Amino acid sequence: MVIFESLSGVFACLLMIALGYGLTARGWFDEATGRLFSRMVMGIAIPFYMIVSLTKSYGRDDLLSIGVAVVVPLCVLSASFVTGLAVSRLAGVPAARLGTFRAMFFTSNSGFIGFPVVAALFGEAALPYAVMYYLVQTCLFWTIGAWGLAREGARAEAAGAAAGQDGGRAANAAAPAFGLATLKNVVSPPLVGAMVAIALILGDIRLPTFLTASFAHLAAMTTPLVMLFLGIAIYCVNLRSVRPTRDMVVLIAGRFLIAPAVALAVTALVPVPELMRKVVVMEAAMPVMTQVSVAARVYGADAHYVAVLTAITTIMAAVTIPAWFLLLEFGLV
Repeated sequence: MVIFESLSGVFACLLMIALGYGLTARGWFDEATGRLFSRMVMGIAIPFYMIVSLTKSYGRDDLLSIGVAVVVPLCVLSASFVTGLAVSRLAGVPAARLGTFRAMFFTSNSGFIGFPVVAALFGEAALPYAVMYYLVQTCLFWTIGAWGLAREGARAEAAGAAAGQDGGRAANAAAPAFGLATLKNVVSPPLVGAMVAIALILGDIRLPTFLTASFAHLAAMTTPLVMLFLGIAIYCVNLRSVRPTRDMVVLIAGRFLIAPAVALAVTALVPVPELMRKVVVMEAAMPVMTQVSVAARVYGADAHYVAVLTAITTIMAAVTIPAWFLLLEFGLV
């Protein structure tokens, strides 16, 4: 009975995913609907979710007391990046995929999927830890991650030029790894929502009731839209066309086994609250971050490779997320 009670949040998420899958099968939803839901979540629902949840759950003193905890996700993600460098060499990942492999290895879908999942499983008190993880990851991805993608794109351009081909990558590969575009990507809508919430809390500012009510209604869309999106994505993926390679298998293991194992190791060495430990491990175990696919296109890297692994890991997350939750909730790891 305790197990079923603990898994109630997981069951609710799986039910909504099944609904999204079923409605797509019946023709109500399609890939365009999935893209719309994704944009609504990232551009509207999550920013308001940040504002509503943080201002409701935390006061100024609470926020200041956990601010130093940003060091933990920084250590976890840095360790994951270094581990990814070593694994990519040991696994013999082709040079043409090194940038994308490493970016997918150390980053996860900590915002779009991570926020609603963490809140559903651990409650809104877990959200600040998820925000910190997302903030650090976003900064690292659009700096060292983007740098690796730019190098991969430059190699692809050079290879195409040597072969006398123009794959349409030249302009993209020339994009700088650091600059105004990088800053624009770091300052995403969810991050803006979190910064607004933090400013309201630190300034002890109370919004008018009509605004808080409106924000709450918009924020309530987050979890249903994300779960419906996952159902759509699972239905639309044509796995029969995928030909698995060794580096793909290693990357999947990296996302769901190695990265969370690194998070467990770091949080074992650095004393942290139990709730924070669970959140950090769950965020590290999320599927491939969708922004990697966007950045791969910008820098001329292997965007198709990223898209395939994003789809596969998103599907597998329907199993791995409940599995990691059970391991954490019952103290098995």
